[in-house]
Amino acid sequence: MEVLYIGYINSLKKRGLCFVSPYSFEGSVLDFDKIFQWAIENKIAVLVLSDTTLHGVVKFIRVSKKYKDIIPVIGYRKYDKTYIFRNTSEFTEFLKIYNSRDLTEHNLNILEQRFIHIKSKPIYFLPGQEEIYKILCDYIGKKIETDDIDNFDINKHIFEVDDGQFNIQDYSFKSSQKLPIPNNDFLEELISQEKEYKERLEREIKLVKAFKFEDYFYTVKKIVEIAKAHNIEVGYGRGSAVGSLLAYRLGITKIDPVKYNLLFERFLNEGRTDYPDIDLDIEDVRRQELIKLLKSEFGYVYNISTFVGIPKKFLDSIPEEYANELSNIPIQRSTHAAGVIISTTPLNVPMIHSESGIDTIEWDMDDLQYLGYIKFDLLGLKTLSIYKELRDTISQSFKEEKEEFKKNTYRYISAGFTDNVFQLESSIGKSVVRDVKPSNISELAITISLNRPGPLRSGITGEIRNLKLKKLKKYNLEILDETYGLPIYQEQIMKIAMELAGFSSTQADILRKAIAKKDIDSIRQLYERLKNALFGKLGKEGLELAKNILAFGEYAFNKSHAIAYSHLTYYMAYFKVNFPDIFYDTYLKYDTSILQDALYNLQTLNYKVLPPKLFSNLKTMNKDEKIYHLPLHILPGISVEKSKQLQTMEFKSFEDFVEKADLPLSVIEALIKVGAFDDIFDSRRKAIQKLRSLRNKFNQEAVKIGNKLFGKIVKVDEAKVEEDWERTNMEYDILGIALFLPTKVTNNLAPYCIAYSLDLPYAVHISVKAGYGTDGKSVFKVNLPDGNYTLIYPNRFEPGHLKVSYEVKTMPTKSEISKLSTQGFEQIILPSGKVIQNVRPIMNGIRTVLRDK
Repeated sequence: MEVLYIGYINSLKKRGLCFVSPYSFEGSVLDFDKIFQWAIENKIAVLVLSDTTLHGVVKFIRVSKKYKDIIPVIGYRKYDKTYIFRNTSEFTEFLKIYNSRDLTEHNLNILEQRFIHIKSKPIYFLPGQEEIYKILCDYIGKKIETDDIDNFDINKHIFEVDDGQFNIQDYSFKSSQKLPIPNNDFLEELISQEKEYKERLEREIKLVKAFKFEDYFYTVKKIVEIAKAHNIEVGYGRGSAVGSLLAYRLGITKIDPVKYNLLFERFLNEGRTDYPDIDLDIEDVRRQELIKLLKSEFGYVYNISTFVGIPKKFLDSIPEEYANELSNIPIQRSTHAAGVIISTTPLNVPMIHSESGIDTIEWDMDDLQYLGYIKFDLLGLKTLSIYKELRDTISQSFKEEKEEFKKNTYRYISAGFTDNVFQLESSIGKSVVRDVKPSNISELAITISLNRPGPLRSGITGEIRNLKLKKLKKYNLEILDETYGLPIYQEQIMKIAMELAGFSSTQADILRKAIAKKDIDSIRQLYERLKNALFGKLGKEGLELAKNILAFGEYAFNKSHAIAYSHLTYYMAYFKVNFPDIFYDTYLKYDTSILQDALYNLQTLNYKVLPPKLFSNLKTMNKDEKIYHLPLHILPGISVEKSKQLQTMEFKSFEDFVEKADLPLSVIEALIKVGAFDDIFDSRRKAIQKLRSLRNKFNQEAVKIGNKLFGKIVKVDEAKVEEDWERTNMEYDILGIALFLPTKVTNNLAPYCIAYSLDLPYAVHISVKAGYGTDGKSVFKVNLPDGNYTLIYPNRFEPGHLKVSYEVKTMPTKSEISKLSTQGFEQIILPSGKVIQNVRPIMNGIRTVLRDK
């Protein structure tokens, strides 16, 4: 059925326009609000959405509600026809065909018979947007006819329709999701079993029931139980949900909120209008497995779409006026990293089918929540996968944490030895821990909370260092005792408002949110009430605290989240410091990009890092020497599984390995280059030549390798022994790191690996050869002529081997001074000007000054 009227427009007909939205990914630059505004200005009464996807349908209808004089029409374009759905029933009927993805001739005939259509050519841009349209089409690679733009006349696209011709009815979309329903009152059972904190649990459950959130909590509980039943690791907890005793008792979180004085009202209070967020961290390697298990349990599990815009780098390269127009234009669909929709019944929504069995809803989370859908966030966390394997591996040999190991862990954390430690591996994280010097979980949570540029710039970490040393508190308020009298947590702001100013939990939460957003005008009365209460309690100090809350409130962190994550941070540090070889063996299975970190951090712990080991019977090392062999799977072409297989095999000789290993010649060549056969060959060139001679009878690839390396075929015994720097270069080409020293040097200053691991501006004596620097222990790439230099980490070089002074801004503590065995090369200059010889500082605020010999 075709409806199309074009020509003379009279007062009895409505003007209509067909348009394509950006959510069709065909180059449209038509923002929904702008097309509606243009329609009003140009007396367009009907707007027809003419996309080839259904991504933008909900957004289209949502925006249309602001423009009552415009009739929104949902359409779907196939070839030159736009099929129109005049009401919710027709759209739902179309969804069945759409979701079948079977738009064959049979179903196209159904479309023809069941739905009216128009052939009006849709527009992709409005007058004045021609240049923006060209830029976008060029970026996405869409070819456009120049004539379509240069001679664009929007009037040719306007059609007219008789009043009532479409007979469009209001679209009514709402959630069709059904959550699992428990067979019994599981919350009442919890109360009857509670012995420690019954009153608090009753209070939490009362609020949950008032909001009718029981099914939501039950579903999250079931998700965690299914994961645990299949040995899929779930994290300690995430976000404000960690403050809920109910979540803890249901097994959803692993942190006792009463023990850590966490605030339930930060998670859920009387003023909440939407569902709470209980996000779950899941070991990333088994997240998809869990989702399939949930589908098997509940019936229906769907991924959620998200939309990707134009990268900022490209937007920065075009004129600002165009960049502003294009900044909110989606150019492709992706899948939400964590969110899924769970239901016991199928959903009436557009789907993208997947061979994995988990389909994806075409709408994004914003639209789904608008319609009333409830999402469940299952975040795949790589650290959790690593943690689980480390815990299981180490627990086989060590049944309990030793006290000396705990102290050792916090000592290394406080020095900034936190590469590859969850939440603390950045330069900022290292600076924060050196100031706070955590010695328990609560202080570690403070560290995590301050691990952001804002708090560091504000100077609060240095203030905590001074308060801690002097055993003082900034403000004498019990609520702030745990953070040295400073308001660091969002929960503290809420507690101050509730306990000192008589705020309800809802008012306290409104205050917290407004302060975080710097939206003080919206809560001026509440803030004045808070300020007056603090003045009454603390006098002038209270007024200062009120200002401090306002100033630092935007940096305030969620304590519940910090406490939960501090447990994972602690254990990752515990494993790294006390079992470094196992730690890096495990970590490198999941992420080989941290290979450089592994090398320098192991060297910092006095490990001698060597190439992968293939022949266990050769060159046994001193048992007292700390040796770490790089795992085989760090090499391209060797998987973790293949690495395990090779480690279980016995090889009598190089020839035996070549025959049995079942590896491509290129991978064996790489193994030779990184030194895996140095125990049986005095030259890596000779080893590669031997490889060629073994295989050239029946493998031309080996001949090519030999010719490429040496330019001509030579006998093994005639191959020239490579120089040291050539071995260094071989390793670096394959691995991006090097173990073999390119030259010899004596370093009387800080080891390079320590400067790297702590990220401090230490001075290092180095020698450079062929573009590689070494301090006699570590190797790194440099762009300098051959010779001796003094490096101030990370990238300042001075010719010659010089002495160094470290000027410090504050008086170092005993733990911040490292005594040295070398004499006369390093010294600390204190703020008073006093000099301490043969020491090196481990603290922030160092100024490194080189001295002549």
